[in-house]
Amino acid sequence: MSSSDYSRRIGRVVEHIRSNLEADLSLEKLAKVAHFSPYHFHRIFRAATGETLAAFARRARLERAVFLIRAAPERSLSSIALEVGFNTPSDFSRVFRRVYGVSPSSWDCKSRLDGAPDIAVDARRAGAEAPAPALVVSRDPCRLAYLTVRDPWRGGRLAAGYQTLLAAVEGWRNRALIGSSWDSEKSTPLERVTYDLGLVVGPDFEPVGNIAVRELPGVEAVEIHCTSLMQVALAWDYLYTVWLPGSDHEPADLPALKRFRRTPEVLDDAAWDVDCSIALRPQQP
Repeated sequence: MSSSDYSRRIGRVVEHIRSNLEADLSLEKLAKVAHFSPYHFHRIFRAATGETLAAFARRARLERAVFLIRAAPERSLSSIALEVGFNTPSDFSRVFRRVYGVSPSSWDCKSRLDGAPDIAVDARRAGAEAPAPALVVSRDPCRLAYLTVRDPWRGGRLAAGYQTLLAAVEGWRNRALIGSSWDSEKSTPLERVTYDLGLVVGPDFEPVGNIAVRELPGVEAVEIHCTSLMQVALAWDYLYTVWLPGSDHEPADLPALKRFRRTPEVLDDAAWDVDCSIALRPQQP
């Protein structure tokens, strides 16, 4: 079995955890998702990700809770705790305080929980121009060939991953480029961040090497058009702290996306002509 096959199977488990936080995330269940023996899977997962299964599942649950606390402030902490898989609100509060050093009820919903600098604050200090207004749009379903880049902001890893993706997908110049991450700049340690770079492909594309395939559903989404990384930081900050809390919408259980308006030869600062996109849950009639 190749290392790329291992990587895709670990990626399948990571996506399963992120999409099923309220479910049974035991070693036995997750080993079945990956088609590995449960006697070895916990070691394989830790070797591939640097985290135990239990630690990753706990972090995923906490980060989704942080996301909902910011984006849906009208929700009670109890309902959020149950939605992300904690047995009781007291369990959630205890784990949140142990990990972040503050209770969920006393967090101000804006400051970073790990104490790292806030990119949006840096953007304002640098005098970054405000991005375009937010719009609600409909997006069609699509199939994505993607590569997961770990710790993407270090040592040109994101740019290197992008070149790997382009080499694996024929006709990339005519395909839509989409970047996504489940991780939150407010709560994910920078060394734990992963970023997925994907190109829209047809039904005939088969996974190759470290390139996996994912189906994106059709959704309504709120989006802001940005033309620089600084604007991207401001856009996310506005969507999470102003637009979502002030709207009648809640974010869907899907990662935030950067939808590139053009597919560049090189992924650098000049390439950021993107729509920052957050999928929305269908509203009740």
